[in-house]
Order: sequence, then structure tokens, then C-alpha cells
Amino acid sequence: MQVTSTSPVSLQLKRQGGTVIQSRIDFWSATPNGWQLASSDVFQRVTKPVEQQSAKLAKGQYTAVFSCRVEESVNGKFEFEFDVNGVAIYADKGNVNTTPDPHDAKVYKDQFVLNVV
Repeated sequence: MQVTSTSPVSLQLKRQGGTVIQSRIDFWSATPNGWQLASSDVFQRVTKPVEQQSAKLAKGQYTAVFSCRVEESVNGKFEFEFDVNGVAIYADKGNVNTTPDPHDAKVYKDQFVLNVV
């Protein structure tokens, strides 16, 4: 997936259910010597059904890495959606309560290209 945006880039995590949902998005730029982390935004205000942030990035192309952790709490039911400038990048729903352990969890990871113009 590829997303084009101006800076600052609007980021939004929507969450619901009986789980604790945290996520992070990292913006990497390629350099002649490897990768340079340009920005990292953490979404851990777990009591907010909708958490919004913005990333101030210089013009250029970035590899964006989205990760999300869903952990059972009052129950294992969850639903989340991560949006970049109103575009749904990743979404899932289900139930992480799959074992007798009271802390069942699932981790998600996805990548996309972000062009900042």
C-alpha cells in the first residue's frame, strides 16, 4: 500500500471491546548507510476509544511500520482500525481469549510506503 500526504500526517487509532489495545507507527527513511528512524508515534492512551496524533515529517518517501498489541482484559473481544489521513491502513476484530491464560494477546505488524509531498 502507498499513501501520499502533506505534513503533518494525521494518525488515528480507533479501538473498542474488552481488551487493552496499544500500537506504534515508525517512519523510516532509506539512506546510503542503512535505515534512519525519522519519527515514531505511540498510541497507549488505552481508555480513549479514538486516539489521534500527528507526525511532522520532512518531504520524502518513508517506509512506515505499524505494530499493534491486543491483550485480554475484562474479556478478549476487540476491534481496532488504524487510519492515516483518513485512509484505513489496518483493521481487525475478533477475540483473543483463546486459552485459559487470563492474559491472552495477539500482535499485528504491517508496512506501507508513505510519500510526504
